[in-house]
Amino acid sequence: MKKFLCSLSALMIAAAITAQENPADFESKSNEFGIHAGFSTGLGLSYRHWFDNNGVQLTFLPVFADDLSFVSGGLTYMHSFKESKYFRFYGYLGNHFIYNSDAENEQQYNIGVGPGFSFGKTVRFNLMVGYGLYDVFNRLNMLPTGEIGLYFCF
Repeated sequence: MKKFLCSLSALMIAAAITAQENPADFESKSNEFGIHAGFSTGLGLSYRHWFDNNGVQLTFLPVFADDLSFVSGGLTYMHSFKESKYFRFYGYLGNHFIYNSDAENEQQYNIGVGPGFSFGKTVRFNLMVGYGLYDVFNRLNMLPTGEIGLYFCF
């Protein structure tokens, strides 16, 4: 309950800060590059591009060693509901494919959906929460999901 109240307080403060801005002074940045870690959106280096209110996120991490191969690839659709100079509220639908040669289950496909929040101007901290469908093709599990990222906007 404490976590919920803290999160709600942070959102209310962010909304109050953005309510005092002049929309004419705001210039939206359409490209973002950074690092991302998510169960349903991918793990590794990430690129985002926003087309007005709609956006696409690509996330990729290949790791190859002597006896290990690990590849994480994610493709995510995003729709922005509210954007200001320092805050963005959006929804997302994420897809994540994982290949791991070291694990018993070598391939896994995850899907997630939920709200996302971005905080910052040039460097943005992203937090995405929601529900995910894990290991869709082998044994389907539906669990809460969390995604986090740090992006440079240009």
